[in-house]
Amino acid sequence: MSGSNPVPLAPEPAVAEALVQDPGRVQDLAAAMAAGSLTATALVCRCLDRIAAVDGAVRAWVHVLAEEALAAARALDAERAAGAVRGPLHGIPVGVKDVIDVAGLPTRANSASRDGIAPATADATVVAHLRAAGAIILGKLHTTEYAYYESRPPTRNPWDLARTPGGSSAGSGAAIACGTVPLALGTQTAGSVNRPAAYTGAGAFKPSTLAIGGAGVVPLAPSFDTVGAFGASARDAALLAGGYAADHLRLGAPWHHQAPPPRLMVLEDPLVARRVAPGIAAGITALAERLAVAGLAIRCAATPVGLEEILATHRIVLLAELGRTHARLPRERLAPRLAADIEAGLAVPEAKYLNALHRLAGIRRRFWAEFGTEELLLLPAAPDVAPADGTTGDPSFVIPTTALGGPVATLRAGLDEASGMPVGALLFGAPGADARLAGFLLSETGIRLDL
Repeated sequence: MSGSNPVPLAPEPAVAEALVQDPGRVQDLAAAMAAGSLTATALVCRCLDRIAAVDGAVRAWVHVLAEEALAAARALDAERAAGAVRGPLHGIPVGVKDVIDVAGLPTRANSASRDGIAPATADATVVAHLRAAGAIILGKLHTTEYAYYESRPPTRNPWDLARTPGGSSAGSGAAIACGTVPLALGTQTAGSVNRPAAYTGAGAFKPSTLAIGGAGVVPLAPSFDTVGAFGASARDAALLAGGYAADHLRLGAPWHHQAPPPRLMVLEDPLVARRVAPGIAAGITALAERLAVAGLAIRCAATPVGLEEILATHRIVLLAELGRTHARLPRERLAPRLAADIEAGLAVPEAKYLNALHRLAGIRRRFWAEFGTEELLLLPAAPDVAPADGTTGDPSFVIPTTALGGPVATLRAGLDEASGMPVGALLFGAPGADARLAGFLLSETGIRLDL
């Protein structure tokens, strides 16, 4: 493909502040296209120009499908001119994490073990659904190796180039934050969508665990692997998820929902109390106050099952499945931590693995029995803002929400006063509550608060 060359590196801007840019909200972009003041072709050109200007510093992109994206945009513009609009994603560019197949591009998963892999012959199912919904695939975005912790990609946080954008969907969060694309796909097995969104000031929506089929997606731990969405707001991310999610999740929603507002529970847990930084706590409090002023009923509640118990159970299942999934990978071509954890996973006895799965099912029953179906829960997305590069950060607040099985959104909760870095909040619900969470984000309250 002539337009699928790796992204060349450009000179780095002198200041990171110039790198942060809003890529635009899907609703506004769609309205501009409907009014004739914007075309999909012009939007793709805007994205390509922004990539050329800033990706030498941010390094979010692995491949950019410039010619292919422009051809798709022209075809979608012709459809719109003929009166055919496929939905809210019609003509909107999307970046794809490089563990998800895009036809014609190799899925390298940032691993030397896949250096010689042939280009994918077909799109992953989620990518195919997005194309059918009118989205334009702009290219591939960086990830950690096999979507695990290491090795890390070259991607930097646009808010501060010395800090991590998080992992494993590093490129997805960074690409949104620096304004190179309005929407992006990631994957989450532990905290790989919701945490990088928080670190980069993006929004995210991870559907219920196992609700999204993984055909064409490199696996990590299949009990948790779920394709998630990034946008400039959680609302936009929910719209993207609606473009690839199964119909029974009821995410393909109109702009405005008429469902009654949910009740919000601010969760209290010893792990959070012990680890959360003052600036993060202040951001979550301020967000809760904004939501209360908007008319939502909010109260505090203790976690029915401690987050540390959930973390420990998730870890056993993840390790066991990591080992069984990637047992045949050549260890000498992997990052040391990944290689070691594959061995650790293979050493987990079958009885211990099955017991952890059984215990996880019990944890979910005990936890969700304490909350009503109309309730959504609020937590900090991470103990602190994005740390210095050299780590992907602390996933300990996100992992329990993944393990509990329901949909999880990352909301922007302002900026930390001390560092000026983004603060993120997790808003999540019980398994199957995807429409409830998305409905709130797409409601008039969600739109007014730009959630």
